Amino acid sequence: MSQHKYENIKKHEAIPPAGSMIESLRDLGYSPETAVADIIDNAIYAKARNIWIDFKWNGKLSKISFRDDGKGMNEGELIQAMRPGSQSPSVQREVNDLGRFGLGLKTASFSQCRVFTLLSRKKNTPVTYWRWDLDYATAPDTEGWTILNTADEEDIQLVKNMEQGSMVIWQNLDRIIETHKQEINEDDFYIIAERVKRHIEMIFHRYLETGKLKILFNGIPVEGWDPFLKGEIATQPFPEESLENGAVKVKGYILPHRSKLEEDIWIENEKRGGWDTLQGFYIYRNERLLLAADWLGITRKKSHYKLARIMIDLPNHLDQDWQIDIKKSRARPPLSLRQNLKSIAVAVISQAEQVFRHRGKQVQRSLTGDFSFVWKEMVKDGRYFFRINQEHPVIVTQLAKFPDKKKEILKLLRIIEETVPGPAIIAKEHEFPDNMFKPFEKTADIEIFSLMKELASGWKQQGINDVIIKQRLLMMEPFSDYQQLIEAL
Repeated sequence: MSQHKYENIKKHEAIPPAGSMIESLRDLGYSPETAVADIIDNAIYAKARNIWIDFKWNGKLSKISFRDDGKGMNEGELIQAMRPGSQSPSVQREVNDLGRFGLGLKTASFSQCRVFTLLSRKKNTPVTYWRWDLDYATAPDTEGWTILNTADEEDIQLVKNMEQGSMVIWQNLDRIIETHKQEINEDDFYIIAERVKRHIEMIFHRYLETGKLKILFNGIPVEGWDPFLKGEIATQPFPEESLENGAVKVKGYILPHRSKLEEDIWIENEKRGGWDTLQGFYIYRNERLLLAADWLGITRKKSHYKLARIMIDLPNHLDQDWQIDIKKSRARPPLSLRQNLKSIAVAVISQAEQVFRHRGKQVQRSLTGDFSFVWKEMVKDGRYFFRINQEHPVIVTQLAKFPDKKKEILKLLRIIEETVPGPAIIAKEHEFPDNMFKPFEKTADIEIFSLMKELASGWKQQGINDVIIKQRLLMMEPFSDYQQLIEAL
C-alpha cells in the first residue's frame, strides 16, 4: 500500500555515513561489564556449554578474548552476524534467544574497542573470520560499512583446533586502556577485569549454579553468586505467584538477618554494593539477569527494607512490553502489572522489616502458638509506645518468686518502660544498623543457659514434654537466638 502511495515521488537513499553512525553506536552507555555480558549472551544462544574469557595485558596492545564451544557459523552466517541490525526486534525469536535487536555483538564491541574480530567454525568445516576496524571503516576514503577478511594467525589456529565454536577478539581497547586520554596501568586493567568477573557471577548465576554453563575467566572457574541466598537455612521464600496468564513468575525472598549469617557471607554482600543497595526487584529473562536491585518506582530504598529481594521471571516475547533496552540493563513493567507487583512488594517488605527490626526472628510456620517478645508494641490515640510483656514466661517466673514484692517490681518495670531511650535507639539503629548487639551477645552462655534450664524445669514439673519445651523456647525472645543452647538443653 505504501509503495503505491509514493510511486511517482522523487526518492533518494539516506544511508547514514559510517563514521558518524559507528561513533554514535559507541556511546549507547555500555560499561565493560554490560558489554562482556552481551558477548556471553551470543555464546549461550549458540548453545555453548563452555566459555573462556581472557584479559591479556600488553600496554596499548592489550586484548580481551571470548571463546566458546557453541555450534559455530559458516561464512555467510558470520558476515550476517557482523552486520549492525542483523535482525528485527519485532521478529518472533526462539524461546532461548537472549538477543532482540541484532546489535549486541557490534554495539558491545564498538563501545570498548576500535578493532574486533569474529572467528568461527562449524563442525567439519573450515575456520571463517571477519574483522571490524573502526579507524578503517570511518576513514574518509573508505567505502562505507566495510568489514575485513583478516584475523591474527594465533587466533585462527586456536579456533582451527576446536571441533566447533566461535571466538571474539577485542583489540585497540581505547575505552578501557585510555580513559579520558589518561592511560591506565596493568593494575587498573585487572581491577576492571575483576569487576567484570563479579558482574558475570551475578548476571549468569542461574546458568552457573545449575551447570548449564561453565565460564573460565583468565583460567579460573567462575562461580555463580545468588542474590537471594537460597542455600541459607534462615532465608524465607514466599510462594511463587503467576501473572500475565502464567507468563510472568514472581517470587519474594526475605534474606537472613546478620545475626543468622556467617561473617564471610555478610561481607560478600557488602562488597557487592552493600545490603541497603541490593534490596529490590531482580528481573530475569530466560534465567539471565537483566535488572538488579530496583524497586521500579514502587518505593524508595530504606535501610529497614534491606533484607527484601524479589525475583521476576520473563519470557523473551514480552521484551517490548517491559521496555528491554539494547544493553539489556533496563526494564520497566507495563502499567497493567504495576498494582500486582506493588501488592507483592508490600507483603515482602512488611515481612522483611519485621525480620530486620526483630533481629532475624522468624515466626516458624511449623510451630504452633505466637512468638513471645519481651517488649510489646502499643498504640494509643495514634501514638506508639512500648511496654514490657508481663506475660512473657521469664517475667512470669521471676515475679512468682517474690509474691510479696510484686507491686514494687511492677513499679520498677514501669520506670524502665517510661524511660526507654527510643530516639537514641532509633538514631543509632539508623546510623549503624549492623553494629547493634543482640541480646546476651557478649554474655557467657552459662547465664542464658541457666534461664532456659529454670524455665524448662518448671514446665517439666507441669508435665510438659521435651518436644513442646523446645518449641516454646524457639518461639521466645531472647532464646530464639540461641538454638544451639536449646539443642544442648
